[in-house]
Amino acid sequence: MSNKANKGSFRIISGKYKGRKFEFLPSKDLRPTPDRLRETLFNWLGQVIDHKTCLDLFSGTGSLGLESLSRGAHKVTFIEKNFEHFDKLKSYIEKLDAIEDISIINEDVLAWLDEANDEFDLIFVDPPFYEQLAEQVLLKIKTKSLLAKSGNIYLEVEKDLDLSFLENNWEVIKETNSGKKQYLLLKEK
Repeated sequence: MSNKANKGSFRIISGKYKGRKFEFLPSKDLRPTPDRLRETLFNWLGQVIDHKTCLDLFSGTGSLGLESLSRGAHKVTFIEKNFEHFDKLKSYIEKLDAIEDISIINEDVLAWLDEANDEFDLIFVDPPFYEQLAEQVLLKIKTKSLLAKSGNIYLEVEKDLDLSFLENNWEVIKETNSGKKQYLLLKEK
């Protein structure tokens, strides 16, 4: 069996880096958003990526942030705690020769959010499943005013997660599910 058979991959589906393919070693803590669902998300967003600032929390492979770069985001900040994933993400960005403002930070998301003070137009929240992180992260984003007034949050969580914590602060604009995951586009109430 070849080593290539043990690798996963994703590709950028649109924009200036369209078709670029990236390989990764699958692991239990790495779940890149599938191409079809990334396409759905960016269809939901329309053309709002141009010249926007994006934050990719729990970046993993960085597929969401990289897709944003390809579609015209002005600035993307990647936060990834796992050093191997962080290092691989750095190599992907180096291969793109991207000229945009890119930050790749190797830190725990909750710790980083405690210190963050920038405002973002689009925030990707794709935390590890069954660790109750989505509610904590959204609370920190709200408390620290990290989402721009007309911004959106993309939330990818386990299908059976109780989302009642969204009711007071967040409006669900779009949602879908597939397999054991649910995907939501949110805006602040």
